[in-house]
Amino acid sequence: MKSHPWKLVGPWYRWQRPGLPSAGRLSRPVFQKYDGSNFVDEFLKDPQRSLKFLTEDFVHQVGTLPPMNPETFQGKTRRLSDLAYLPTTTRKLFLDTHKRFYLVVCELHCDMTGFPSVTPDQVCDAGFVVRRRILKNLTNSAREGVKPIFLNLTAAQKTLGEYAAFEPEKQLPALKKTLARQGEAMLAGAITDSLGRNEDLAKTRIREERTKLVEWATRYGVSLQLQGWKQIRQGVGQWINVGADEKAPLSEQVFKLFPLIPDPRDEKHSAKGRTIYFGVVPTGSADTDEFGNARFDETTPYEIHCFVSRHKHEPPAPNCCGDIVWSLPTETYQLASQFDLVGTNNRPVSMQLPDLKALQAQASALPPNELAPFRMVSPPDSNLEVTADKNGKVLSSGMSSEICSFSIPLITIVATFVFKLFLPVVVLLFGLFFLLKLKFCIPPTLSLDAGVAAELDATLQLGLDVSVDAKLAVGTDLGNAIDAGLQANFGGDVMAGLKGGVTAPDGTVRSPAYGPRPMGEMTDSIVKSGNEANAPSVTARIQFEEHVEAVVVA
Repeated sequence: MKSHPWKLVGPWYRWQRPGLPSAGRLSRPVFQKYDGSNFVDEFLKDPQRSLKFLTEDFVHQVGTLPPMNPETFQGKTRRLSDLAYLPTTTRKLFLDTHKRFYLVVCELHCDMTGFPSVTPDQVCDAGFVVRRRILKNLTNSAREGVKPIFLNLTAAQKTLGEYAAFEPEKQLPALKKTLARQGEAMLAGAITDSLGRNEDLAKTRIREERTKLVEWATRYGVSLQLQGWKQIRQGVGQWINVGADEKAPLSEQVFKLFPLIPDPRDEKHSAKGRTIYFGVVPTGSADTDEFGNARFDETTPYEIHCFVSRHKHEPPAPNCCGDIVWSLPTETYQLASQFDLVGTNNRPVSMQLPDLKALQAQASALPPNELAPFRMVSPPDSNLEVTADKNGKVLSSGMSSEICSFSIPLITIVATFVFKLFLPVVVLLFGLFFLLKLKFCIPPTLSLDAGVAAELDATLQLGLDVSVDAKLAVGTDLGNAIDAGLQANFGGDVMAGLKGGVTAPDGTVRSPAYGPRPMGEMTDSIVKSGNEANAPSVTARIQFEEHVEAVVVA
């Protein structure tokens, strides 16, 4: 077996047909996702048990929604934002701070009849490198040329993803509210047939746009350059071009691959009789290049290449490795932004605000030296002091040195007050009304009667026509209820900006005036989420991969 070539492929349970050699020969190492820092222990216990990759695990691009018809209602826009968040086909890996952790997993076989496993004792070393592909010769004219192709491709991929995610048995009840009364089986069949035809059209469009992408690259001479990270010294390195010669010595920084040793007591362990390797995928690094640019960022596509090496001599000698066997690269991935809303929601943070009555009782009972543990020390001439007369005119300013101690609850109270005070100011000053949806309170200050909430939900499902706006406008019972709720929740000034728009002193329109529909959608969104049962959940999106058994060929 040692004289035969090796193949480093994906683990058998992730092959298109699990365990079937013909399905494994062309497979590649895979990513496995976990939601806890003990993910290595979980993997060792059961390699197959990992989180499913969902729609949120793809990189999204900001696009533009098609215009509404009509675009305005009584001169006011009918949509809170014309921007859409469209998924691409590039994998997104969340960060450690997002409570998501990843392993890269591969399996070693001998490339001969039967595709047998290579025994671990034949392996001298195993590891992986993280590489990136950058575009060369990307001129301004080339950028302009690829924009329509990229937008069309992204839109087609989004459409295809929506068709794939559609489940008639779950979504049919909601559709029946707005569609004509038909037999359930007939309606489901018609929807399924229509989806099938549209799905084929989306696939055809994707193929056409990818062909255009190849033609664009040829026309402008755009190519991809593969690069690896070379460490110069501790914490400093640089991206270097990597050739296609697999036998060349490794000059890149290498991450360790570890052998998966199954528990001998577990007869059904997924690694029993197989040679599986795994490594922890780095989603962050303190390394920079010589100019201080971070090694990893959220805009660059990366890929992982795994390798193993044979022993050079018989019998094996320590650290004397021979030929290197490379895997195919993993799927391309990008890292999530630090401020990714889905990612930050995976690790909620709770801050307990002080109880003012309890603070009052403690303050009256304890001496000052036990109340203020947080100390600020001002060196000489670094503490700015300003005095003013009764009219607010500055009389004098100077510098002094002092030591002040503060209570942590005091700082928390003031910081929270300032945040709440300036939130509506920032929203109004810059017209950033979408920020209001990032505020979520339990119990909500925005509440609607159950009957009103149901009527709002039914109205919004009627469609995009202008009659929806008319039913939600101020002057109707539903519109008045929405307006009163939003006024109480966000304040009169914010509501005036929402309904009247925000114009800068120089005449620039920072935000248009919004019609009734955006108000209704915002209300519906907050009310549906505004109870503890519907609060943001850290487990709602956790779904595990299904356990599979190897295909048995008769």
